[in-house]
Amino acid sequence: MEFIVVILVLGLIAFPMLITKSSINEERRIKLVKSKVQHRLKEEHAKSVKEEANRQGRKEAEKAKQDDERESARKLELARAEKLAQRLTALKTNLPFYISNRTPSAELADHDKKMWEDVTKLVQEQDSKQATLYFVKIRSLLDDNKYYKIGITTAGIEARFKKSTQVELLETVCSFDTELWIAAYLEYHFLREFRLYDGLASSLGELRPEVGFSGYTEVVRSNSVNKISEFFSELGVYNELD
Repeated sequence: MEFIVVILVLGLIAFPMLITKSSINEERRIKLVKSKVQHRLKEEHAKSVKEEANRQGRKEAEKAKQDDERESARKLELARAEKLAQRLTALKTNLPFYISNRTPSAELADHDKKMWEDVTKLVQEQDSKQATLYFVKIRSLLDDNKYYKIGITTAGIEARFKKSTQVELLETVCSFDTELWIAAYLEYHFLREFRLYDGLASSLGELRPEVGFSGYTEVVRSNSVNKISEFFSELGVYNELD
């Protein structure tokens, strides 16, 4: 009996100690869990900050790359524009005649605008394909009249007209062999100065094509044959351009 009492007394004494110890262990466990959670949260936050920094870095790098590409494109375009201006200046300087500051006629204004766009493209690319600027006398098979015409070809003058069903080549007055970009520029300005416009044809008493044929916009004044031939003889300087 006494033994049992002793056991009970010892149990009563030890129980609070066990409870206290258990509480301490629980607190430690809770603290450990909290510590782990906080550590994980810190790691996740640090990871998030790092990822955001990386994203921002990539974004800034991409923006810097795009800025560099735009700046390079701007400089390239500026260089191209300067090069084009230099070439056009050299071409204009060596023309054997003065050019008109005003459009001779509004009749072919849209046609000439498109033609000039094509010319500037060829000059900018400096297309070195061999071409011939020609001044010829032709007969239209559509109205049976004779005309003088200026044009360019990369196939040769006779080949240019051989298969035509609209015009017949009567005479090659003169020609100039050069590169395509030069020939196109010269053709534009020769036509601008010597083309037989409608109003001009009436004042000169000259015939214009009654029926349009291939190349009819390149018909020039017959009273300028000698002048045009003289100017053609002075074009050799163009083959000395860089």
